[in-house]
Amino acid sequence: MAEIDEIKERISYLKNFLTIIVGVLVVTIGGVMNLYLSDKIGMVFWLGIIVVVSLVLASVRLMMLIEKLLKRLGEL
Repeated sequence: MAEIDEIKERISYLKNFLTIIVGVLVVTIGGVMNLYLSDKIGMVFWLGIIVVVSLVLASVRLMMLIEKLLKRLGEL
């Protein structure tokens, strides 16, 4: 497979993975907000906060990787 096609496939795969992460992030934020609004701040709430922060960092890292691949694709 040509290098251009390989990079395009990798970008497509990473974009799909980013979509899944954003979906999980939305659901997790909704759950954390529900716990906060119902005044059930406990271990599950703080675990949710940790998961949200982790997912945000993972999505930022993934976006940086996609941007790097897009620049490399533009150079070819």
